[in-house]
Amino acid sequence: MDPLAQLPGAEDFDALLAREELRRARTGELLTVAMLDLDGLRRINREYGAPAGTEALRLCVTTLRSSLRAVDEVARVGPDELAVLLHATDSKRASVWADRFEDELAAVSFEHVAGPLTCSIGLADTAEDLTVLQAAAKAHRRMEVIQTVRKLRRHREGGAEATGPA
Repeated sequence: MDPLAQLPGAEDFDALLAREELRRARTGELLTVAMLDLDGLRRINREYGAPAGTEALRLCVTTLRSSLRAVDEVARVGPDELAVLLHATDSKRASVWADRFEDELAAVSFEHVAGPLTCSIGLADTAEDLTVLQAAAKAHRRMEVIQTVRKLRRHREGGAEATGPA
């Protein structure tokens, strides 16, 4: 259990992926994996201190949990990364969820950020005969691409953090 986010941690998520792979083999249930990176969390920690970073993380987790169904599962898999398993959800429905969640997160008030809290979300489902682990890896790669595009866009617009860790 991750003490800051009050979520299962990375090792718990690895075990969860293995369990879900067994369930998928048994039931054939479609599953979408969402990988999220809270944009700018490292900068918030650096500029405003760890308590502000913890507050941003907890606001994100609270908003995330309220956007999910009871059957969906979430874990903290890195300092600024969360993973979500969306059960019985294809990529089209997951994309609708991701858009709605990003809107809900942007509406959260956080005093240490001039604009809204944002996150980069990568999605991948098991529809194309991907294993759950393969879907997680694909979602992570997609998240990294989105994150890179956003950093380049901020750089072009004159914003901070165009290079280096988010």
